[in-house]
Amino acid sequence: MNSVFPLNIKCQFIAKNWAEVPFHEIVGAGKLSRASITNKLSGDVEGEGVLEYLLTYPNVEGGDVPFIGYERIIGRVGTREGSFTVRHDGAFSPTSGVTGKLEIVTGRGTGGFVGIGGTGSISSKAGEHGGEYSLTFINVA
Repeated sequence: MNSVFPLNIKCQFIAKNWAEVPFHEIVGAGKLSRASITNKLSGDVEGEGVLEYLLTYPNVEGGDVPFIGYERIIGRVGTREGSFTVRHDGAFSPTSGVTGKLEIVTGRGTGGFVGIGGTGSISSKAGEHGGEYSLTFINVA
């Protein structure tokens, strides 16, 4: 990553593991669930993401599943190495996949990512265990 901001990057992610546990269920209401995920990242970002999601399932099977979460990405972008934290806010649709917004949380970067912020998006197709992040890095230091 060079020092020219904003910097637009794309990377692919593949869920290496997904461990989901319901933490609250009521008859007639959708369950609340927590998922712990480890992502392998490739493309403009090379590394790994450690992600926790909170999900709320619909009352009727087949509806969209909104989620929120935080992911710490540890890796490299160009010559920069370190970690940064991304906030996820999106939804999974059984028919169209995942869409959502991403925010690079300021003040959480290490190494070459100190002073970085930004926004982005997540997308994946239904039935796939991976997808794409599009991120715009900005220098907030």
